[in-house]
Order: sequence, then structure tokens, then C-alpha cells
Amino acid sequence: MATDLSNWSNFISNKQQHSVKPEVLGPTKYPSIKEVWSMAQKEKKTEPLDIKWVVENLFSLKIMERDLGEKASGFLNILDDRWCIFVNKFENERRKRFTIAHELGHFLLHKDKQSIPKDIIFFRDENTDQVEQEANNFASEFLMPEHKIYEYINEGYNTISALADKFCLSTPAVRYRLYKLGLISEY
Repeated sequence: MATDLSNWSNFISNKQQHSVKPEVLGPTKYPSIKEVWSMAQKEKKTEPLDIKWVVENLFSLKIMERDLGEKASGFLNILDDRWCIFVNKFENERRKRFTIAHELGHFLLHKDKQSIPKDIIFFRDENTDQVEQEANNFASEFLMPEHKIYEYINEGYNTISALADKFCLSTPAVRYRLYKLGLISEY
């Protein structure tokens, strides 16, 4: 099931269960995917979408690259009264991009559901729960919006590998997105 990203503010609550200063909470209305891509394009932050620029400049989150061990790709937490995305510095750039978008998904979709979630570290395994699936779907849709996929296919990026290179993501991530859009029949 795809996450409805047309109005992210539906997922953000002004009531927070943890004691964080109001400036940490950020605005209650966030831009749509098309607005994000448009703003990034004006700043020449697309081709592929500069997820670090987007997260830091449009959502006011800090990105911290750290050694998170072999199993953890990233997590979302508060450091010094500011929301931060921690990402494993030893991951390849394509993995980091997806992880950052995944954690942005947790920020937009889940940060108000519990104080500081204990299970927000994204582990790479097949046993992902609904919250992790939602964050994965969010990241996939955010980094590879449907209109950009069709645009790139029309420009001649018509293989999974070519699209993976264009979006600077892994081929499994692109394959899954194409499957979810019904453009390929098997994942």
C-alpha cells in the first residue's frame, strides 16, 4: 500500500509526548514531493535529488554520519534539542541516500506516535514491521516519484540499472519501486 504523501501535515501532530523545545518540532506543514523537487531544482539540487540538502534545508534536520556497526544503517533521534538523522558512515552513498530518506519518513510519519521510539534503528533484514514498511515506502516514493520515473524512462533510462544510476539508488530499490507502480510484474 502506498503512503499518501500529498499532505504530510496530516501525519504531524502539534502535541508531542517528549519534552522538546518548540523550535525542534519544526513547522506543521511540509511541502509536497513535487514542491520539494521543484525547490531542489531551483537550487540545482536534483539529478539525483540531493537528499542531504533537502533534509537539512527544507526540513531543518541535522545529518550525522557515524560508525553504527554492521547491522544498523541509520536512525532518528534528538541531539541537543534538535532532530537528527544518524547514518552509518561506512555505507555506500546509494545506501546512505535511501537511509536518510527512510529516516525522514520516520520523522514525518511517526515521530509523534511515541516519545523517542526505541525501534527506530533501521536494520537490514526481512522481518520489517508496518512502521518500517511505511518508512521504506515513503523513501521509495520520495526519492523516485512516479512523475520522475516516467520522465526518465521517456528520456531513455529504460532499464532498472539505468534508472538506479539516474536516481543514485540500488537496483533492488528501483526494482521494488517499479514493481509497486505496476511497471514490472515481479520483484
